[in-house]
Amino acid sequence: MDKGEVKKIVNDEIHKYVKDSLDAEVKKMISKSNSPSRSEIITIIKDAMEAVYKVLWQKRSFWKTDIR
Repeated sequence: MDKGEVKKIVNDEIHKYVKDSLDAEVKKMISKSNSPSRSEIITIIKDAMEAVYKVLWQKRSFWKTDIR
């Protein structure tokens, strides 16, 4: 076995884990209401929504004038 074959095997296993198990593990962690991961994800989503709102608010004049 050479280095390339080992990398391919490791990458295949990682992709298989992400495809099969990761989604179920994340669902398990998020479903618990006291989970620290849940609060982190909520914070991330809140911050992302706030950032999108700020960008859209800054561009509101473009939307008002150019869409008419």
